[in-house]
Amino acid sequence: MGIKQRRTDQDIIQERAVRTREKILAAALKMYTEKGYHDTTVDEIAKRAGLSTGIAYRYFKNKKELLLAALSFAFENIKELAGVSERELYDKDIKHILTAFEKIHTRYRDFHEELEGLRHSDSDVKKLYDSFAQNALLALYDKLPVEIKEKPHSWEKLNITIGLMENYCHAYMDKAFKKKELLFMREEVIRMAGSLLWEV
Repeated sequence: MGIKQRRTDQDIIQERAVRTREKILAAALKMYTEKGYHDTTVDEIAKRAGLSTGIAYRYFKNKKELLLAALSFAFENIKELAGVSERELYDKDIKHILTAFEKIHTRYRDFHEELEGLRHSDSDVKKLYDSFAQNALLALYDKLPVEIKEKPHSWEKLNITIGLMENYCHAYMDKAFKKKELLFMREEVIRMAGSLLWEV
């Protein structure tokens, strides 16, 4: 009975620690989106999370470690954080997949730009980002219908398709195009992506 009680207490402590850690990471992501990584302090992140700075440093030894942990958290939970469903992200319909991409880019527009800069200036961020991108692409490829995967150069075609979607999403975020022009671009991306993936 005593051992069982100690285990239960330990579980409660661990769950509380996980929740506190995630609270800090969520606050960090919000702050990075609002102010950028370089202009955000650990003190500000702790305050946003409703915690003391000392508690934040109990979980993360410095600002860089917190950044990498926040990025890992964001990458692992990107669907939930951006409100994207499994159906959208892995649908056979390119329109649904593109909608998911739009949601992700729109939700994290400012942080996406910050991340692009960090990726080019920090080797640890680049390594983490590249690993996530590769794993996300592999997950997407794994979900493709067998009839697509069996076609010649299906992996390469998927890479090109994602590149087209990313390029469109950047134009969509930058608001450099008129609504009519963006609509044309969107339809062309859907057409070209469908052609790449479904035609031999």
